[in-house]
Amino acid sequence: MSQPGTVALDVQHDGTVQAIAFSPDSTLFASGGSDSVLRVRTTATGTAVDVPSAGFVSSIGFSPDGATFAVADFEEVSVRNSSTGSALWHGPVAPGTSVNSVRFTPDGRTLVAATDAVVARFDAATGAPILPWITVDTPLIADLDLSRDGARVALAIDERHGGDHRLAGSARVLDLAAGTELGRLTPDNAVFAVAFSPDGSLVLCCAADDTTRMFEAEGGAQLWPAEGEVDDEVTAPSCVAFDPKGRWTVVGGSDGFARILEAESGVERGRAPKLAPGLPDPGFGAVTHVAFSPDGKAAASASIDNVVRLFNLDGKEHYAVATDEVLAMGFSPDGRWLGLGCWGRALLIDNGEPGPIG
Repeated sequence: MSQPGTVALDVQHDGTVQAIAFSPDSTLFASGGSDSVLRVRTTATGTAVDVPSAGFVSSIGFSPDGATFAVADFEEVSVRNSSTGSALWHGPVAPGTSVNSVRFTPDGRTLVAATDAVVARFDAATGAPILPWITVDTPLIADLDLSRDGARVALAIDERHGGDHRLAGSARVLDLAAGTELGRLTPDNAVFAVAFSPDGSLVLCCAADDTTRMFEAEGGAQLWPAEGEVDDEVTAPSCVAFDPKGRWTVVGGSDGFARILEAESGVERGRAPKLAPGLPDPGFGAVTHVAFSPDGKAAASASIDNVVRLFNLDGKEHYAVATDEVLAMGFSPDGRWLGLGCWGRALLIDNGEPGPIG
């Protein structure tokens, strides 16, 4: 077994890698982006399956049984065989509109695809549209999350790109099948990211008004921070995630820190990187990606100073690895690997055997 933090697989690309995904059994790793080939590799041996692309792969998602994977590639969505890469079906969501995200529902029967303004559903086996679709009145959809049961979708809306260029936005929760809105939170500026709690009852979001907020999915009532409460530090948060049990959250900010917050209260437990006592802040680069390990005992962050960190809930580092700029990041379902999409390559970092981080 390699040392934790070792790059176990380096998949070369001819352009940026903006999308990565693991199969449910963690044996396959897919990566794609701005070049003309989407690459699927086995995590154990690196055995290759290459799939032609239009050079605009923005999202990849495996089906729950791992037999197929979906691809958002410029204006098209496709579902492909995981073993051969052959397309089972493909087609546009809306002609002339780029597709930004693809997700399978937990039962594997439905594929959810999102553009800047539309959340569409397709029969995963045939590609037949499932109506109604969700249309956002003022785009842009900056982020999307599905509840674990596949019944609800949370949207981060950035209205700065609308026709009137307002400095506004919202976090919205909608019934995926009916398209009806269940809850909405409206900060003072664009919302960048959203994440459902594991039970789907809460949504964490961060916004361009320098706030991170927790609210109820049903009704939109804000739980924290309390009305009028302002953080002592402005962290300019841009990425968020829940731990698998819903007890903790991780938030990445432009000040270079990833903070572990208690989900119930928003109180900080730890942060990474840790500063040595008495030394000045070295000026860490903004955190652009965060994620929790599947066992919830560790979190990972990537920042624009080209460092990826794995750390425990108190912020103690397990490793720090120098990389190229990270454009996509995620854990394998078994927690063994951390996948990265970078400029010119995709990487698998070995996290070591599962277990607590000291």
